[in-house]
Amino acid sequence: MPFWAKSSSEKSRALRYAGSWYEAEPQKLSKQLGEFLSAATKQNPTLDGDILAIIAPHAGYIFSGETAAFAYQAAAKQKIKRIILLGPSHHVSFHGAGLPLAEEFQTPFGDLTVDRELADKLVTRPLFSWQKEAHQAEHSLELQLPFIRQTFGKIKIMPIIIGHINSEAEAQQIADTLKPELQNDDLIVVSSDFTHYGPRYDYTPFREGVDEGIKRLDEQAFFYLSKNDLSGFSKFQRDSGDTICGVYPCQILSALLPKSATGTLLKYSRSSQIQVDPEGNSVSYMAIAFCGPKWEAKEQNAILELARQTISYYLKEGKLASAQELGFRLTPALSRPAGVFVTLRKGHELRGCIGNILASGPLYKAVQDNAIAAAIRDPRFEPLKLSELDQIQIDINILNAPQPIYSYKEIVLGRDGIILSKHGKQAVFLPSVPGEWGWSLDETLSQLALKAGLERDAWKSGATLETFQAEEIH
Repeated sequence: MPFWAKSSSEKSRALRYAGSWYEAEPQKLSKQLGEFLSAATKQNPTLDGDILAIIAPHAGYIFSGETAAFAYQAAAKQKIKRIILLGPSHHVSFHGAGLPLAEEFQTPFGDLTVDRELADKLVTRPLFSWQKEAHQAEHSLELQLPFIRQTFGKIKIMPIIIGHINSEAEAQQIADTLKPELQNDDLIVVSSDFTHYGPRYDYTPFREGVDEGIKRLDEQAFFYLSKNDLSGFSKFQRDSGDTICGVYPCQILSALLPKSATGTLLKYSRSSQIQVDPEGNSVSYMAIAFCGPKWEAKEQNAILELARQTISYYLKEGKLASAQELGFRLTPALSRPAGVFVTLRKGHELRGCIGNILASGPLYKAVQDNAIAAAIRDPRFEPLKLSELDQIQIDINILNAPQPIYSYKEIVLGRDGIILSKHGKQAVFLPSVPGEWGWSLDETLSQLALKAGLERDAWKSGATLETFQAEEIH
């Protein structure tokens, strides 16, 4: 590590808002959090899949503590060893992602240890810097710490304050830096309140139907976040001017999560439901959980290597070898059911692409079967030769279950794979296809109709459309 990147770490980041924004006395605080979490236990829905991330509010607990508890209670049953905590900077202006110098962050229940090794690694990357003053002043992270300590115990944390970021590309760059560092037992916690309405916040986009207008803004924000639609969320916030204090951490979360992850709204509330402001000011709070498959980089590499070794063995021996025979350990992640597409490319040219949309067996078996099919059974290409294999790039898309849509306008290019069906004919595009060809939505659907053996405009009436998301490994 270069000398300028090394931290001159301090021992502990002291409490600043205990006794004002939340109880400072441990027993009283524990009782309050216990009541919040108990209420959430009785009302939270059953979620499908692993929870990868949560969004929780950060106002004083009298206003937002009950809502925040819904997010933490949902994740409480999982084995979590480290929290990646992202929150906005309210008090210190800076650019990018701010890292703490402290080795520990205090809570009324005891300290939480900072992952210093990860902090020292991240600070060498673009857009990351030490931000001691920002961390000392900030409440968006501190308000999450008692919940983390009460729910998960003494685990490691990586608190990151997000200052100003200039574009979606910068949000993606920060996410791309964090993504390789994520582990299976990590939880991402984003600290954010939502619409701040009223003269106090200089945001009064409507004077009539205020309650309905605020709710509509929050629903739109949730819609884009729940689908990990970075562009849609960013455009909505720009166009509406919605005063979401954690807009930048939310952007990073959308860029960070797998495309197949989905968000569930667990609890929605507003400050005006607790205490009516005579001036009409209101702040919105949401607890959101994001579920999806957890992947470690080593498992992604294993999937790619399994596909390559399967093709190699088949081309040499003329038969399929099982994953076990090839020396692969069948982890739970590799054994879960999933739809899979395997794509082979030679340079910039497609060399084969075969897959199944719906899960018909374990992931590892689908990878093997489709790898062989893409290599030798794609009717558009000559069978792959063993001498070509070293020049072949393998891309694997792991699909979630398709869902019907009622209008083509619901499709988000780059996020959604598309299935078109009409008159017994069907065709599929993976999410990456429109971007590779530079197609608009209309052109994408026209090309999909042609692929199905239909007329170009067949998608405009009488066709059934479904969408799915894919986790791409390459």
